[in-house]
Amino acid sequence: MDVFPGTFTTYYGRGCDECRGTGYRGRTGIFEFMAVDGEMRRLILENVSSDVIRQKAVSKGMRVLRDCGWDKVRQGITTIEEVLRVSQEGM
Repeated sequence: MDVFPGTFTTYYGRGCDECRGTGYRGRTGIFEFMAVDGEMRRLILENVSSDVIRQKAVSKGMRVLRDCGWDKVRQGITTIEEVLRVSQEGM
């Protein structure tokens, strides 16, 4: 899967005294949301592994944390490095 199709510009903060050289100002969140329908509830109640639950949720359209982060990178809100730092591989 091509995470970044097409052309876009990535941004990096220069840093200042106020941000302690990080280049970040304020905070922004990246999120994932899993809708719990009857099938998902059954998997949870049956104590199915979290990997199976995640795979089923993704197959039902759940966007994972890292995908939300990639959107913020494309918008110039954060950097690739920051998304990789705060999200786990394989999500």
